[in-house]
Amino acid sequence: MGIVTQTTAATPGTDADFGSQLQYSLTTVPDPLTVSPAGSVETGDLIIIGSRISPDPIETNEISVRVPIGTEAWQLVLDYTGMQTSVNLTGWTATADAANERILFKPSTGHATITPEKGLTLQLNKLRVNRQVGTAPVVVELKWREPGTGTWKTETQELSIGKFPAGFYLRNLKPDSAYIENGDDVTLEWDASEGATYHLLYEDAEPEVTEYSRYCVKNVRRNTMFYLRGRVQQGTGTAERTINTYVTVNRPDLEVRNLKVHGEANLLGMQKMRPPKWSEGAVAETDGMLLVSVWEKHLNIWLKEPGADRFLLGGCDAFCTIPVKKGSRISFDWGSPSAVGTGTFIWYPFGNGSLVYD
Repeated sequence: MGIVTQTTAATPGTDADFGSQLQYSLTTVPDPLTVSPAGSVETGDLIIIGSRISPDPIETNEISVRVPIGTEAWQLVLDYTGMQTSVNLTGWTATADAANERILFKPSTGHATITPEKGLTLQLNKLRVNRQVGTAPVVVELKWREPGTGTWKTETQELSIGKFPAGFYLRNLKPDSAYIENGDDVTLEWDASEGATYHLLYEDAEPEVTEYSRYCVKNVRRNTMFYLRGRVQQGTGTAERTINTYVTVNRPDLEVRNLKVHGEANLLGMQKMRPPKWSEGAVAETDGMLLVSVWEKHLNIWLKEPGADRFLLGGCDAFCTIPVKKGSRISFDWGSPSAVGTGTFIWYPFGNGSLVYD
């Protein structure tokens, strides 16, 4: 995705360990959005998916999406004319409030319960994009409370959407090999339009690659996420799009602060796992390290150790390294059977044992 997402800090007393009450992912159609040329109007769709990460449910009586109206670079649409709205939850209604530049989504029953098993999808279709290149903030406000309590709280998150010139594209970033030996080189290729500035970002490096469509990175010794950032400036407006890809290294160099081994250790083994089904768990037969790279769709991961539930990963195009103790259970959840995505899952055991789906 070419969307930069900014999330406000959790309110004291909320599920701060999980980041926020709902985690949002946002996509656009087309991706990316393009500005309207003189004499005609381009339309686009916004799709906002909200997922509950904490295991405890919440209640909500209103979700508003603020879409700025106007002709400036920081505004998104010319007006709300012809806009269509939808929500995946039964019994909800959507009302456009152009005077306050927002769309209100409300359950007809007064309030609704949101759980990790039941997320929500909000769609704003046929938006009339304005004519200025730039980045527009779309603000999602959630009114929520803990079940059985009487006080409604408000949580606000801002999602930034780039508007690009007609003809802009940045896509198909891929390595010549997604799995290499320690110390090998990797060559990255991509497709990009002219008229923008491009940088490749990985570890501490940030070379400019505006004049290239392929680039060789030497001596890759660790599992690495590569980001390709394109930036377009037109007048006072700037739009930015970032795509990524991941390369796995066999027997990578590891940097750890402390490592304690009791008994037998198998530090060089590697087991490639199949991606989980839409809702599935796995149990560790030994201590180890799980490397996860996810793209396309939205994956939630929990690590359950004795006495604790800890959220570790959520969102599109995400990567993390998870230390796992023997006997711990990891839960994977794509949200629904139709939302299963793809990714790379690699288990490095520190002893004799696997990470076994149960």
